[in-house]
Amino acid sequence: MRSSVKIAGAKYLRITERYLLSVTITYAFTIFALSFYTASGLDLYVSLFIVEFFILTLLHSPFNGKTQRIVNFTGYGLFAVFVAIVALKVLQILVGSLV
Repeated sequence: MRSSVKIAGAKYLRITERYLLSVTITYAFTIFALSFYTASGLDLYVSLFIVEFFILTLLHSPFNGKTQRIVNFTGYGLFAVFVAIVALKVLQILVGSLV
């Protein structure tokens, strides 16, 4: 049975629990902050979520083996989505400048 670390009677979260809590709080704050900004594009939300994912993953690394593989696999997929969004935006700017 795995237990959380206790120091002087205080119970601390494991790294994966801290990571999930940080991601949840950060995403909730981002949604709350962007709700005041009249952004109509979904690409803004997705791009910010992906950047936040990578920053929080970097701050909470390293994970145990299985968790690290899952986070890496998720990161590869999110990076591909981010590259696609950026490529579409660049294409939109270039084609828009030709018209």
